[in-house]
Amino acid sequence: MPIEPVRLDVNVDGHAVPALVFVPRTDTPLPLVLLGHGAHLSKDDEVMQMLARGIARGVPAGVALMDCPGHGERRAPGLTDDEFERDVAQRMGDPAGDAALVADWHAVAAAARTRVPLLTGPLGYAGFSMGALLGLSIVADMADVRAAVFALGGVLDDDTLGGRGAAARNARVRDSASRLGEREVLMLNMTRDEHFPIAGAIDVLEAIPGPKRMSVWTGTHTDIPPEAISVANQFLARVLTP
Repeated sequence: MPIEPVRLDVNVDGHAVPALVFVPRTDTPLPLVLLGHGAHLSKDDEVMQMLARGIARGVPAGVALMDCPGHGERRAPGLTDDEFERDVAQRMGDPAGDAALVADWHAVAAAARTRVPLLTGPLGYAGFSMGALLGLSIVADMADVRAAVFALGGVLDDDTLGGRGAAARNARVRDSASRLGEREVLMLNMTRDEHFPIAGAIDVLEAIPGPKRMSVWTGTHTDIPPEAISVANQFLARVLTP
């Protein structure tokens, strides 16, 4: 039976944070996984919803998916595609927005647990591409996250943001990695990722102080195989469920 998302209408300091939560059919308590989407995507993207359903069934867990700032329902009205592209690059490169993103995720997690009382288990995070890049800072600043998956992330290639903040973001990534403490971390990476060079991803892995592992496949940023999702689900199930 398909998992239909439940709408969460969240408000943080006067701004709306549109979000969905995907919950498998069960009568037993579940952990909650926060799912960070990729750049230019949203909570309504077909691929992100497929990932959410796959994690929800595979762990099993409730999976919360929100529109990150500037994306989906939070995209500024009237932006051309070029303007949207520049806005996304600016947001990815500027660590000044990270604290607000953490506040948004705290509010979404609380709203999901209120709306779905079965979501009483531990909190996890899974981020893909931009969700992995920003996720290092998110997880470092959310003490209640027990386990994190960072897929297609690491440090950015210098040209990825067109000269708009890659150095500042990469410094934040390295600092955040060093502050993850003893949370368990899984990284999923590709050998020829054009946005996140494998050497930089390994540098991030080595900076993480607690239990960590990396699975690597051959290919580019868009070649991540279905097997990677199975690996992520097994990891989250081991850490987040009894």
